[in-house]
Amino acid sequence: MTGNTHFSLGVAAGAIVVGATGAGESVGATVATVAIASFGSLLPDIDEDGSMLNNLLFRSIKYRSAALSILGAIAILLTVLKGLDLWVLLSGIYAMAVAFIPHRSFTHSLLSLLIVSGITLMANPDYVWAMAAGYVSHLLADAMTAGGIPLLWPWKKRLGVKKLGLYIRSGDKVDKMTGKVAMYAGSIVLIWLVFQDASFASAPGYTKDPLEAVRGYFPF
Repeated sequence: MTGNTHFSLGVAAGAIVVGATGAGESVGATVATVAIASFGSLLPDIDEDGSMLNNLLFRSIKYRSAALSILGAIAILLTVLKGLDLWVLLSGIYAMAVAFIPHRSFTHSLLSLLIVSGITLMANPDYVWAMAAGYVSHLLADAMTAGGIPLLWPWKKRLGVKKLGLYIRSGDKVDKMTGKVAMYAGSIVLIWLVFQDASFASAPGYTKDPLEAVRGYFPF
């Protein structure tokens, strides 16, 4: 999937989290939730120099992998010297670890999802679901492409839906349409939640527990 599509899916994921957690009651919390979900939706592609996230972070830097590793080293050094929180140290280690790895490897796995979610939980528990939702949206989208993803890394087997004949080619019409639908739908939901002072709490079977909210979509 293209970066634009991943970003749009991140916005939609953020809108879902806003509705599920009631964050729509605060404009600030809504903006933060959507921003973090959008960041999470782009994060798995931090391993690709030309990705949207790397273009945003290191627009004028030629050697972006080196820049990412240096940024990670600085975070580690500051943690040691200044006694910063543990999540800063772990973020630095993560940045250094993913700086030079092949595209669609570790960062496209459940292990990376768990690590990123854990770091976010330590940094600010209020936004762990936003980060996780955005990250999951990226993994699901890339699993729909012909290449699949190494979801169970370090097992290098790539998993996807290509064998079912449902795969999407990155940049094709379906990819672009997916992004447009996600962005429009996410934006509409956010407008409804924020400006109508609404939340999913009025919906039948609503629960503030995100896990229970997800289980509610399945009959078993």
